Amino acid sequence: MKKIAIIPLCFALVMGLLVTSCGSKKSLTSGSADMGRFSKTAYLKAVVENAPEFDEFSAKMRLALSSGSEDISVGGSIKMKRDEAIQLSLVAVGIVEAARIELTPKRLLVLDRIGRRYVEVKYDDLPFFKQSKVDFYTLQALFWNELFLPGVKHVEKGDIQDFDVTRGEPQVTLTAEKGKRLSYSFLTALANGLLEESRIHVNLKEENDYQLNWVYGHFLALDGKQFPTRMNLALQGTPKPMKASFEFSRCDTKAEYTPLTIPKRYKEVAATDILKQLLTL
Repeated sequence: MKKIAIIPLCFALVMGLLVTSCGSKKSLTSGSADMGRFSKTAYLKAVVENAPEFDEFSAKMRLALSSGSEDISVGGSIKMKRDEAIQLSLVAVGIVEAARIELTPKRLLVLDRIGRRYVEVKYDDLPFFKQSKVDFYTLQALFWNELFLPGVKHVEKGDIQDFDVTRGEPQVTLTAEKGKRLSYSFLTALANGLLEESRIHVNLKEENDYQLNWVYGHFLALDGKQFPTRMNLALQGTPKPMKASFEFSRCDTKAEYTPLTIPKRYKEVAATDILKQLLTL
């Protein structure tokens, strides 16, 4: 593991992943647990019901990032308030906050504490986000281990007709209607309906095909629901493969969240500058 490049690599990888883009399991609810008489409608309802009902989440976090031959691991924390914010704090050498990332419905903000610089963008200012309808609520669903649909804030039981169901062993694949640029698929556990992986495939005929795989594991019972304490991300189609993993501990369904403000002495940099840095690592 290389220590010298930890801050720029971490800053660049997090931006690349966001901008280009613990216990036993529970059984299904009554009416859908009989897999001998598999019902697509009942199964989809059970998957939706597995989504967390709590509106706040906080945890200690270990984040590992890799791009090409570069690998780093940093500690930190995560705080989430449903429909308001996702905030990540990255700590270097165990004591110094290196960066803080905040996603809200209006914008993405990244503060580089070491370099005293920041990136602030609105989702509509990013052509990919605007054209594909990927927004804060899509990113929120990925972090909250929930199904999502483009342009929909929360997938509810009334939205299940938008998913096709393919039963397999030991997983059931849910596929959302394909859009012009994106297609979505979700791998769920046949035994209990837990969402185990979300995939976003970006089809650009003039460029590479990009795919983001977001895998969930190590589920922990929290307020009567199962929540993953490990998330593995892999972004395919980039010049250098990009991977990340989140490991959560000391999980709680309460979060003392304070919105980020930009210090006056920080210099603004463009998201494209961060991506250029990423591609030259």
